[in-house]
Amino acid sequence: MISLFLFLCLYTASYRGKEVTLTTKEFAGFHYIDIKPISELIGDRISHLEKSRRFFWHRKDNLIVFVDGSHWVLIDGKPYNLPLPIESRDDNLFLPISKLSLLLSSGFGLQTDIGDNQIKIYEGRRIIETVVIDPGHGGRDPGAVGLNKTLEKDIVLEIALMTARKLEKAGINCILTRDTDIFIPLMERTQIANQSGADLFVSIHLNAHTNRDVNGAEVFFLSPARTDWERAVEARENSVIEFEERPLGEDLETILWDLAQTEHLSESKRLSAYILESIVKKTKVESRGVKQANFFVLRGAYMPSVLVEVDFLSHPKLEKRFNCPDFQRKAALGITDGIKQFKLAYEKEMGYE
Repeated sequence: MISLFLFLCLYTASYRGKEVTLTTKEFAGFHYIDIKPISELIGDRISHLEKSRRFFWHRKDNLIVFVDGSHWVLIDGKPYNLPLPIESRDDNLFLPISKLSLLLSSGFGLQTDIGDNQIKIYEGRRIIETVVIDPGHGGRDPGAVGLNKTLEKDIVLEIALMTARKLEKAGINCILTRDTDIFIPLMERTQIANQSGADLFVSIHLNAHTNRDVNGAEVFFLSPARTDWERAVEARENSVIEFEERPLGEDLETILWDLAQTEHLSESKRLSAYILESIVKKTKVESRGVKQANFFVLRGAYMPSVLVEVDFLSHPKLEKRFNCPDFQRKAALGITDGIKQFKLAYEKEMGYE
Protein backbone atom coordinates (compact mmCIF):
# COMPACT_ATOMS: atom_id res chain seq x y z
CA MET A 1 0.00 0.00 0.00
CA ILE A 2 1.34 3.43 -0.86
CA SER A 3 1.89 5.55 2.22
CA LEU A 4 0.52 9.05 2.68
CA PHE A 5 3.19 11.72 2.80
CA LEU A 6 1.75 15.19 3.06
CA PHE A 7 -1.22 17.50 2.60
CA LEU A 8 -0.89 19.55 -0.57
CA CYS A 9 -3.53 22.15 -1.38
CA LEU A 10 -7.17 23.04 -1.86
CA TYR A 11 -9.13 22.90 -5.10
CA THR A 12 -12.47 24.48 -5.86
CA ALA A 13 -14.72 22.37 -8.08
CA SER A 14 -17.76 23.84 -9.83
CA TYR A 15 -20.69 22.25 -11.68
CA ARG A 16 -23.88 24.00 -12.87
CA GLY A 17 -23.16 27.01 -10.67
CA LYS A 18 -22.50 24.91 -7.54
CA GLU A 19 -19.10 24.77 -5.90
CA VAL A 20 -17.29 22.54 -3.45
CA THR A 21 -13.85 22.69 -1.88
CA LEU A 22 -11.63 19.66 -2.45
CA THR A 23 -8.42 18.59 -0.79
CA THR A 24 -5.56 16.90 -2.58
CA LYS A 25 -2.95 14.69 -1.02
CA GLU A 26 0.34 13.26 -2.10
CA PHE A 27 0.94 9.51 -2.16
CA ALA A 28 4.53 8.50 -2.93
CA GLY A 29 5.11 11.68 -4.90
CA PHE A 30 1.87 11.60 -6.94
CA HIS A 31 -1.08 13.99 -6.55
CA TYR A 32 -4.43 12.46 -5.55
CA ILE A 33 -7.84 14.02 -5.01
CA ASP A 34 -10.79 12.98 -2.84
CA ILE A 35 -13.62 12.20 -5.27
CA LYS A 36 -16.48 11.85 -2.79
CA PRO A 37 -17.16 15.63 -2.69
CA ILE A 38 -17.14 15.59 -6.51
CA SER A 39 -19.74 12.82 -6.55
CA GLU A 40 -21.96 14.88 -4.25
CA LEU A 41 -21.43 17.99 -6.38
CA ILE A 42 -22.70 16.31 -9.56
CA GLY A 43 -25.55 14.55 -7.76
CA ASP A 44 -24.14 11.03 -7.57
CA ARG A 45 -23.36 8.69 -4.74
CA ILE A 46 -20.45 6.44 -3.84
CA SER A 47 -21.13 3.32 -1.80
CA HIS A 48 -18.57 1.11 -0.10
CA LEU A 49 -18.34 -2.62 0.60
CA GLU A 50 -15.71 -2.76 3.33
CA LYS A 51 -15.09 -6.52 3.23
CA SER A 52 -14.32 -6.56 -0.50
CA ARG A 53 -12.60 -3.12 -0.40
CA ARG A 54 -14.81 -2.08 -3.32
CA PHE A 55 -16.26 1.36 -4.00
CA PHE A 56 -19.22 1.89 -6.35
CA TRP A 57 -19.78 5.24 -8.05
CA HIS A 58 -23.33 5.46 -9.43
CA ARG A 59 -24.64 8.10 -11.82
CA LYS A 60 -27.99 7.52 -13.53
CA ASP A 61 -27.53 4.22 -15.40
CA ASN A 62 -23.73 4.29 -15.26
CA LEU A 63 -21.48 2.59 -12.73
CA ILE A 64 -17.77 2.83 -11.96
CA VAL A 65 -16.24 0.25 -9.62
CA PHE A 66 -12.94 0.79 -7.77
CA VAL A 67 -10.92 -1.55 -5.57
CA ASP A 68 -8.81 0.03 -2.84
CA GLY A 69 -5.12 -0.30 -3.68
CA SER A 70 -5.78 -1.59 -7.20
CA HIS A 71 -4.89 -0.11 -10.60
CA TRP A 72 -8.03 -1.57 -12.16
CA VAL A 73 -11.41 0.14 -12.50
CA LEU A 74 -14.60 -1.12 -14.13
CA ILE A 75 -16.64 1.35 -16.17
CA ASP A 76 -20.03 -0.14 -16.97
CA GLY A 77 -18.47 -3.60 -16.70
CA LYS A 78 -15.47 -2.85 -18.92
CA PRO A 79 -12.02 -3.03 -17.25
CA TYR A 80 -9.41 -0.29 -17.53
CA ASN A 81 -5.92 -0.19 -16.09
CA LEU A 82 -4.74 3.05 -14.44
CA PRO A 83 -1.02 3.77 -14.05
CA LEU A 84 -1.52 4.47 -10.32
CA PRO A 85 -3.68 2.64 -7.77
CA ILE A 86 -6.81 3.93 -6.09
CA GLU A 87 -6.28 4.85 -2.42
CA SER A 88 -8.75 5.13 0.46
CA ARG A 89 -8.37 6.74 3.88
CA ASP A 90 -11.14 6.75 6.51
CA ASP A 91 -13.79 5.88 3.89
CA ASN A 92 -12.58 8.69 1.63
CA LEU A 93 -11.66 7.58 -1.86
CA PHE A 94 -8.62 9.16 -3.54
CA LEU A 95 -8.02 9.08 -7.28
CA PRO A 96 -4.88 10.25 -9.14
CA ILE A 97 -5.86 13.80 -10.07
CA SER A 98 -4.43 13.28 -13.55
CA LYS A 99 -7.15 10.68 -14.20
CA LEU A 100 -10.19 12.62 -13.03
CA SER A 101 -10.97 14.03 -16.48
CA LEU A 102 -10.77 10.61 -18.08
CA LEU A 103 -12.98 8.99 -15.50
CA LEU A 104 -15.72 11.60 -15.69
CA SER A 105 -15.61 11.63 -19.49
CA SER A 106 -15.60 7.87 -20.03
CA GLY A 107 -17.89 6.96 -17.17
CA PHE A 108 -20.42 9.77 -17.12
CA GLY A 109 -19.97 11.81 -20.31
CA LEU A 110 -18.84 14.88 -18.36
CA GLN A 111 -16.07 17.22 -19.46
CA THR A 112 -13.47 18.64 -17.08
CA ASP A 113 -11.06 21.56 -17.09
CA ILE A 114 -8.36 21.35 -14.40
CA GLY A 115 -6.45 24.53 -13.60
CA ASP A 116 -3.91 25.35 -10.90
CA ASN A 117 -6.51 25.36 -8.13
CA GLN A 118 -9.85 25.08 -9.88
CA ILE A 119 -11.79 22.24 -11.51
CA LYS A 120 -14.69 22.99 -13.84
CA ILE A 121 -17.08 20.16 -14.66
CA TYR A 122 -19.71 20.48 -17.36
CA GLU A 123 -21.85 18.38 -19.69
CA GLY A 124 -21.45 17.88 -23.43
CA ARG A 125 -18.47 17.83 -25.78
CA ARG A 126 -16.15 20.78 -26.18
CA ILE A 127 -15.19 22.69 -29.25
CA ILE A 128 -11.48 22.52 -30.11
CA GLU A 129 -9.98 25.70 -28.72
CA THR A 130 -6.48 24.82 -27.49
CA VAL A 131 -3.77 22.75 -29.17
CA VAL A 132 -0.43 21.79 -27.64
CA ILE A 133 2.41 21.53 -30.14
CA ASP A 134 5.38 19.50 -28.95
CA PRO A 135 8.72 19.96 -30.76
CA GLY A 136 10.41 16.61 -30.21
CA HIS A 137 13.73 16.16 -28.40
CA GLY A 138 15.71 19.27 -27.34
CA GLY A 139 18.61 20.18 -25.09
CA ARG A 140 20.86 17.22 -24.40
CA ASP A 141 18.70 15.06 -26.69
CA PRO A 142 19.49 15.99 -30.32
CA GLY A 143 17.14 13.46 -31.93
CA ALA A 144 18.14 12.31 -35.42
CA VAL A 145 21.33 13.75 -36.92
CA GLY A 146 21.72 14.29 -40.68
CA LEU A 147 24.79 13.47 -42.76
CA ASN A 148 25.76 17.16 -42.63
CA LYS A 149 25.11 17.36 -38.87
CA THR A 150 21.65 18.90 -39.07
CA LEU A 151 19.92 18.21 -35.76
CA GLU A 152 16.32 17.07 -35.59
CA LYS A 153 15.71 19.08 -32.41
CA ASP A 154 16.52 22.36 -34.22
CA ILE A 155 14.38 21.76 -37.31
CA VAL A 156 11.29 20.56 -35.42
CA LEU A 157 11.51 23.60 -33.14
CA GLU A 158 11.41 25.92 -36.16
CA ILE A 159 8.45 24.02 -37.65
CA ALA A 160 6.66 24.06 -34.28
CA LEU A 161 7.15 27.81 -33.83
CA MET A 162 5.73 28.44 -37.31
CA THR A 163 2.83 26.06 -36.64
CA ALA A 164 2.01 27.87 -33.41
CA ARG A 165 1.91 31.23 -35.16
CA LYS A 166 -0.34 29.89 -37.91
CA LEU A 167 -2.73 28.28 -35.41
CA GLU A 168 -2.96 31.49 -33.40
CA LYS A 169 -3.64 33.41 -36.61
CA ALA A 170 -6.48 30.95 -37.31
CA GLY A 171 -8.00 31.72 -33.90
CA ILE A 172 -6.80 28.54 -32.18
CA ASN A 173 -4.96 28.93 -28.89
CA CYS A 174 -1.59 27.19 -29.16
CA ILE A 175 0.78 26.15 -26.38
CA LEU A 176 4.33 24.93 -27.05
CA THR A 177 5.95 22.38 -24.76
CA ARG A 178 9.22 24.16 -25.50
CA ASP A 179 10.08 27.29 -27.47
CA THR A 180 13.85 27.11 -26.95
CA ASP A 181 16.52 24.43 -27.09
CA ILE A 182 15.82 22.78 -23.73
CA PHE A 183 15.26 19.18 -22.64
CA ILE A 184 11.80 18.29 -21.34
CA PRO A 185 11.09 14.79 -19.94
CA LEU A 186 8.50 12.81 -21.88
CA MET A 187 5.95 12.68 -19.07
CA GLU A 188 6.07 16.45 -18.63
CA ARG A 189 5.11 17.03 -22.26
CA THR A 190 1.67 15.46 -21.92
CA GLN A 191 1.35 16.98 -18.44
CA ILE A 192 1.62 20.40 -20.06
CA ALA A 193 -1.25 19.45 -22.36
CA ASN A 194 -3.35 17.98 -19.55
CA GLN A 195 -2.85 20.87 -17.14
CA SER A 196 -3.65 23.46 -19.80
CA GLY A 197 -6.92 21.73 -20.71
CA ALA A 198 -5.75 21.21 -24.29
CA ASP A 199 -8.06 19.63 -26.84
CA LEU A 200 -5.33 18.17 -29.10
CA PHE A 201 -1.68 17.16 -28.65
CA VAL A 202 0.67 17.07 -31.67
CA SER A 203 4.30 16.00 -31.32
CA ILE A 204 6.55 16.95 -34.27
CA HIS A 205 9.57 14.85 -35.32
CA LEU A 206 11.85 13.98 -38.23
CA ASN A 207 12.46 10.38 -39.23
CA ALA A 208 15.69 8.47 -39.88
CA HIS A 209 16.76 5.23 -41.57
CA THR A 210 20.05 3.45 -42.23
CA ASN A 211 19.03 3.38 -45.91
CA ARG A 212 19.49 7.00 -46.97
CA ASP A 213 17.12 6.58 -49.93
CA VAL A 214 14.08 6.03 -47.72
CA ASN A 215 11.75 9.03 -47.65
CA GLY A 216 8.17 10.07 -46.96
CA ALA A 217 5.92 11.47 -44.25
CA GLU A 218 4.01 9.36 -41.76
CA VAL A 219 1.81 10.19 -38.78
CA PHE A 220 1.36 7.89 -35.80
CA PHE A 221 -1.33 7.47 -33.19
CA LEU A 222 -0.88 5.49 -29.97
CA SER A 223 -1.64 1.79 -30.31
CA PRO A 224 0.49 -1.37 -30.38
CA ALA A 225 2.96 -1.46 -33.28
CA ARG A 226 1.95 -4.03 -35.90
CA THR A 227 4.91 -4.08 -38.29
CA ASP A 228 8.68 -4.26 -38.00
CA TRP A 229 8.91 -0.68 -39.28
CA GLU A 230 6.44 0.66 -36.71
CA ARG A 231 8.40 -1.12 -33.99
CA ALA A 232 11.64 0.37 -35.31
CA VAL A 233 10.29 3.94 -35.24
CA GLU A 234 8.82 3.27 -31.81
CA ALA A 235 12.20 2.10 -30.50
CA ARG A 236 14.04 5.11 -31.93
CA GLU A 237 11.63 7.71 -30.58
CA ASN A 238 11.39 5.96 -27.21
CA SER A 239 15.18 5.84 -26.87
CA VAL A 240 14.98 9.36 -25.43
CA ILE A 241 14.43 7.74 -22.02
CA GLU A 242 18.21 7.41 -21.76
CA PHE A 243 18.24 11.19 -21.22
CA GLU A 244 15.60 11.04 -18.48
CA GLU A 245 16.75 11.81 -14.94
CA ARG A 246 14.41 9.19 -13.50
CA PRO A 247 12.82 6.04 -14.94
CA LEU A 248 9.19 6.14 -15.98
CA GLY A 249 8.49 3.65 -13.21
CA GLU A 250 5.25 1.92 -14.21
CA ASP A 251 4.80 -1.21 -16.30
CA LEU A 252 4.85 0.39 -19.75
CA GLU A 253 2.99 -2.39 -21.54
CA THR A 254 0.00 -2.18 -19.21
CA ILE A 255 -0.04 1.63 -19.28
CA LEU A 256 -0.44 1.43 -23.06
CA TRP A 257 -4.06 0.45 -22.60
CA ASP A 258 -4.68 3.17 -20.10
CA LEU A 259 -8.11 4.79 -20.29
CA ALA A 260 -6.72 7.93 -21.92
CA GLN A 261 -5.67 6.19 -25.10
CA THR A 262 -8.65 3.88 -25.51
CA GLU A 263 -10.98 6.85 -25.04
CA HIS A 264 -9.43 8.87 -27.88
CA LEU A 265 -8.14 6.13 -30.17
CA SER A 266 -10.59 6.75 -33.02
CA GLU A 267 -10.18 10.53 -32.90
CA SER A 268 -6.38 10.26 -32.83
CA LYS A 269 -6.46 8.03 -35.89
CA ARG A 270 -8.63 10.52 -37.77
CA LEU A 271 -6.44 13.45 -36.74
CA SER A 272 -3.42 11.52 -38.05
CA ALA A 273 -5.08 11.10 -41.44
CA TYR A 274 -5.99 14.79 -41.76
CA ILE A 275 -2.49 15.95 -40.86
CA LEU A 276 -0.74 13.46 -43.13
CA GLU A 277 -2.90 14.32 -46.13
CA SER A 278 -2.31 18.03 -45.60
CA ILE A 279 1.48 17.71 -45.15
CA VAL A 280 1.75 15.69 -48.36
CA LYS A 281 -0.34 18.26 -50.20
CA LYS A 282 1.61 21.28 -48.97
CA THR A 283 5.18 19.92 -49.12
CA LYS A 284 4.83 17.45 -52.03
CA VAL A 285 6.62 14.75 -50.00
CA GLU A 286 5.69 11.09 -50.36
CA SER A 287 3.09 9.58 -48.02
CA ARG A 288 4.03 6.49 -46.03
CA GLY A 289 0.58 6.34 -44.46
CA VAL A 290 -1.01 6.57 -41.04
CA LYS A 291 0.68 4.21 -38.60
CA GLN A 292 0.48 3.18 -34.99
CA ALA A 293 3.09 2.60 -32.29
CA ASN A 294 3.60 2.58 -28.55
CA PHE A 295 5.19 6.01 -28.04
CA PHE A 296 6.05 7.12 -24.52
CA VAL A 297 5.41 10.77 -25.36
CA LEU A 298 1.75 10.14 -26.25
CA ARG A 299 0.89 8.16 -23.12
CA GLY A 300 -1.29 9.80 -20.53
CA ALA A 301 -2.73 12.50 -22.78
CA TYR A 302 -6.39 13.28 -22.10
CA MET A 303 -7.08 14.28 -25.68
CA PRO A 304 -6.57 13.05 -29.26
CA SER A 305 -2.80 12.84 -29.70
CA VAL A 306 -0.51 12.13 -32.64
CA LEU A 307 3.19 12.01 -33.49
CA VAL A 308 4.17 13.51 -36.84
CA GLU A 309 7.27 12.33 -38.74
CA VAL A 310 7.55 15.06 -41.39
CA ASP A 311 10.13 13.19 -43.51
CA PHE A 312 13.57 11.56 -43.25
CA LEU A 313 16.50 13.66 -42.06
CA SER A 314 18.75 10.75 -43.05
CA HIS A 315 18.01 11.43 -46.74
CA PRO A 316 20.76 13.84 -48.01
CA LYS A 317 18.50 15.84 -50.35
CA LEU A 318 15.81 16.11 -47.72
CA GLU A 319 18.34 17.30 -45.16
CA LYS A 320 18.97 20.27 -47.45
CA ARG A 321 15.23 20.91 -47.72
CA PHE A 322 14.78 20.80 -43.96
CA ASN A 323 17.25 23.67 -43.60
CA CYS A 324 15.19 25.77 -46.02
CA PRO A 325 12.74 28.15 -44.23
CA ASP A 326 10.27 27.79 -47.11
CA PHE A 327 10.06 24.01 -46.61
CA GLN A 328 9.71 24.48 -42.87
CA ARG A 329 6.87 26.92 -43.54
CA LYS A 330 5.10 24.46 -45.84
CA ALA A 331 5.45 21.68 -43.28
CA ALA A 332 4.00 23.96 -40.61
CA LEU A 333 1.17 24.94 -42.93
CA GLY A 334 0.45 21.25 -43.58
CA ILE A 335 0.21 20.48 -39.87
CA THR A 336 -1.92 23.59 -39.26
CA ASP A 337 -4.36 22.85 -42.07
CA GLY A 338 -4.68 19.22 -40.97
CA ILE A 339 -5.61 20.37 -37.47
CA LYS A 340 -8.09 22.91 -38.85
CA GLN A 341 -9.74 20.27 -41.07
CA PHE A 342 -10.06 17.88 -38.14
CA LYS A 343 -11.51 20.64 -35.97
CA LEU A 344 -14.11 21.49 -38.60
CA ALA A 345 -15.18 17.88 -39.09
CA TYR A 346 -15.16 17.05 -35.38
CA GLU A 347 -17.18 20.08 -34.32
CA LYS A 348 -19.70 19.48 -37.09
CA GLU A 349 -20.25 15.95 -35.80
CA MET A 350 -20.67 17.36 -32.27
CA GLY A 351 -23.36 19.73 -33.53
CA TYR A 352 -21.31 22.95 -33.57
CA GLU A 353 -21.81 24.93 -36.76
